[in-house]
Amino acid sequence: MNFRQILSLLTATVMIFLVGCSSQLVLPAYENVEYKESLPADTLSIQYLGVGGHILSYKGTQIMTAPSLSNPHFMFSGPFFPLSADEDEIDQYLPDVSNVEMLLVGHGHYDHMLDVPYVMQQHAKKAHIYGSNTVARMMKPAINADRIHAMNDVMSDLDRPGEWMYGISGKVRIMAIKSDHAPHIMGMKLIFGEVSEDLESLPWHGFGWKEGQTLAYVIDFLEEDKSIAHRIFYQDAASQQPLGLVPELNDEKGVDVAILCPASFDQIDDYPEAIVRNTQAKEYILGHWEDFFANDLAGEQRFLRLTDQEEFVERLEAVLPEGSSWVLPSLFSTMNFAPGGKLLK
Repeated sequence: MNFRQILSLLTATVMIFLVGCSSQLVLPAYENVEYKESLPADTLSIQYLGVGGHILSYKGTQIMTAPSLSNPHFMFSGPFFPLSADEDEIDQYLPDVSNVEMLLVGHGHYDHMLDVPYVMQQHAKKAHIYGSNTVARMMKPAINADRIHAMNDVMSDLDRPGEWMYGISGKVRIMAIKSDHAPHIMGMKLIFGEVSEDLESLPWHGFGWKEGQTLAYVIDFLEEDKSIAHRIFYQDAASQQPLGLVPELNDEKGVDVAILCPASFDQIDDYPEAIVRNTQAKEYILGHWEDFFANDLAGEQRFLRLTDQEEFVERLEAVLPEGSSWVLPSLFSTMNFAPGGKLLK
């Protein structure tokens, strides 16, 4: 174990004693609303699953971002404790994802990847997974190779656009963006590194799930004529610009909805400001906001520990484009959007 790893382990130990430092949620959360009339056919729906997980649906086409429902206690997420998916918890709380065709992973940490093998084996059996080379190599023991797609060679890199990857239906496409993962605390990452070869078995402890190349994504839902119905920006980690920014795509289509990550935003400069200035979205969703260590999925959620929610919102609101707004979704709530990104209330 090298010095950096020892230092990260000591920092993790310090964080254990901060377990009671999560913040009581004081922001208004978005709940499901009752509609007197059915939603228009061109409505985009996004259901929040907690942490970095979302289900995105448009006209019967579904994709999802990596779900995290097991959510072990922080005490058991270190390098010396066996860690595995809580299959009962997943079976109880995961909505129907049998029609999901793409599962997007921003980075390989356990709070994004731990549940993915079981979800793809038992719930999202049609889905293909998209992530970094490291994510692909960690998934090899659990999923057939033809369902695994490594994005490092096709991701956008600063001003250079990446390649579009299409779902099996042809009605949704994604572009991976070279991004960044903010440090966890005091300028340090607790889990880092890459996996250089295919694993023979899934990682057995939290530190075995390596970060790899962090990615953000542009997601386009398409009409029958291949025109873009909805464009979404997604990231599951705060990023240091210019990494994570959407390149010029030269298609005259802007971002309608952007999903941000408050976690560790204060460990880097200019977040969320840089992403907001870059995307100019109509609506911003705050993902990865709740304190997920051993949280009760059916209970009241608290804001991430060591994260100043008021500062994040103040900085977000200071740079919101005119006419834009933001929403902090309750766990498992579904948000509905008109073309252009207007939240339907």
